[in-house]
Order: sequence, then structure tokens, then C-alpha cells
Amino acid sequence: MIINIKDLEIDRVQEFSIDEDFEDLKAHAQGEVEASMNGDIIEITGEIEAELECECDRCLKTYTENFIINIDEKFYKESFIPENTKEYEIKHSNFAEELYGREEIDLRDLIYQSIILNVPNKKLCDINCIGTDEVQRCLKDDENTVRIEIPLKKNDKNK
Repeated sequence: MIINIKDLEIDRVQEFSIDEDFEDLKAHAQGEVEASMNGDIIEITGEIEAELECECDRCLKTYTENFIINIDEKFYKESFIPENTKEYEIKHSNFAEELYGREEIDLRDLIYQSIILNVPNKKLCDINCIGTDEVQRCLKDDENTVRIEIPLKKNDKNK
């Protein structure tokens, strides 16, 4: 799904209905996104519901993770830093992508990146998942492991 900058210059606001599959992520996304143009700034906003097929890190079972992604991205048609500037303080409003004359924005790529950023670090089918039998054995072995304290030598205390 492509946003054409020249079309957006004419219409100023365009709405897109999203219903995309991302096979390599095993994900599906759907929702509404709006692209608007104000001067040299293009703003893309919307809400996407994503469904991601995951594998639990503890029990290795496949489960579905659902989450909502709020899209709020800004693009500058050209650079926001004035020419011949050696030093420039970046403000919060400057956190945007510069297009440098590109004619299109790939909305599919924007959604793909947003899904990746929302994938949980630790994927669990349930917060109380006990894991596989092997994980349980390792946990029991760890509980039974005796910790040995090694006393410090008198010279080591000052270090």
C-alpha cells in the first residue's frame, strides 16, 4: 500500500483501510490510517489491530498475541535542518523521517515496523505457564543446588 505524495498535495487528506497479512511475521493487521499534509510535513495517524502467531518461550506451544498499535508518524518532504548548518538542536517535533524528494511512502513497511516494535520480548502463552518438563526439571535442580560461600582473605577485604 503506497501513499503518493503528489496525490496527497492535491487532496491534503487521504484515508486508508488496512487489511494486510505479513507471512514472514505470521501476523495480520487491520484498521484505519489517515495521511494528511500540512506544508512540507506529512503526518500519518491511525489505529491498527494486529494479530500475531507466537511460540511460547516456556512451553513452546503456539498461541495468538493480539495488540493495538497507535500509528503517529511524521515525514518531511525535504530536510528539516537548514542548509549550511554545522550544529542543530533536535526538538521533539523533529523526530520524523526525511523523504529527501521521494515521491512515495510505503504504508505496508510502516505497519510492518510497528508490529515488530510491539512484539513482546518474552513471549508467554500465559503468565503462569509452567513450561515443558525439561524446564521444570531444570528449575527443581536449581532449587536443590547448594551455594557455597567462599570466605574472603584478609587482604581481599581492602580491595
